[in-house]
Amino acid sequence: MSEAEADLVPPAFLSLAERDRRHTAVQASMAEDGLDVLVLPATANRWEQCMADSRYVSGIGSFGTETLTIVPRGHAPTVYLFNRSAWWKAQQKWVADVRDGRNRWASNIIERLHELGFERGRIGFSGLAGQTRTPDGVVPFGTYAAVAKAFPLAELVDATALVLNLRAIKSDEEVDTLRHSARITDAMVETMTAMAVPGKTERQVYGAMMHTMIDLGGDLPVLAIFASGPDVNNGQFVPTNRVLKRGDRFANEIEARVAGYGAQTVAPLSIGKPDDAYKEAIDVALAGFSGALVAMRPGKTMRDVMNAYREAIRIAGKGRFRHSFPLMHARGLGDEVPIVQDEKALEDSGDVTLSANMTFVVKPRVLREDKAVQAQIGDTVQVTPSGGQRLGKRTLELIVVE
Repeated sequence: MSEAEADLVPPAFLSLAERDRRHTAVQASMAEDGLDVLVLPATANRWEQCMADSRYVSGIGSFGTETLTIVPRGHAPTVYLFNRSAWWKAQQKWVADVRDGRNRWASNIIERLHELGFERGRIGFSGLAGQTRTPDGVVPFGTYAAVAKAFPLAELVDATALVLNLRAIKSDEEVDTLRHSARITDAMVETMTAMAVPGKTERQVYGAMMHTMIDLGGDLPVLAIFASGPDVNNGQFVPTNRVLKRGDRFANEIEARVAGYGAQTVAPLSIGKPDDAYKEAIDVALAGFSGALVAMRPGKTMRDVMNAYREAIRIAGKGRFRHSFPLMHARGLGDEVPIVQDEKALEDSGDVTLSANMTFVVKPRVLREDKAVQAQIGDTVQVTPSGGQRLGKRTLELIVVE
């Protein structure tokens, strides 16, 4: 492990310059939106993806740490953790004011605002409105109601878009951190390949992959989808005790997180020689992947990428294959935007213009028109002036274990 990589061993934090860049941007956005206070909830569901805004500002998270971040306009952030705040305070330099909150999130917010002498103004809650993966929002009703009661002269408003939009375009340091995560996913694929032996169980393969991730400096929790079988097309969130056999395929989505930044890869694998139909489907999916990358340039739209993807599949598949959603969704600390997961999402996000340093997992799934076979493959990609650039380094192909 290089010296630079050693600096990213958990608890990993990006530089103080990166922290200052974010804090300045958040304060500017608060002023633009007329917010006096910004509340970033400690919502650790969906593998901590729903706590992305809080971690973006505080840097604190991973391994189930619940982090509430309060940002008053003109003041440094205050962070409340469930407990063990003294340990986190000693481990990082991003936030000076770190306190035990013991999940009393409403009381924590009220306490801090009383300290500031706050009585009236606009309090913005991130996650009050829904996002793609959380359509009902993530702010507990009890928290909202208690803060509203404590500050009857204040206006409580949704501020979901504020940090979400800042997170959409990554800094070079953020991209480098995702690149580090992608190196770990490459290593996890190597482990999976080595463990793909008849007689092993899904749990043994899954456990070895998680060991590799932790050993190389990755965070928990992570999204990990995995399943095996002779005709498997979709992975599951829970590994089983199923014993691997010759002729099995692996369907997966593999993630590693460093400082909360999750790169993902899709690495189809066959134990023994795959049948010709499946191999052809993989080749068509790879063509779709390459076609999408060509269009992933600043100034192009999400619809441009989707059209390039469809055209590549049409040509490579000779009209016998069709695309299936999702094609791509943004990657970073959490539930990122933009995303194309179905026709409705394409309609909503199709005109979104790509910018340099947007990052996505691109994972085309193709289906033969007779529905006899389907396949998926993919990796994490950075938008650059020359097109999409993979952050992973492994050869993107169907892995065959003889």
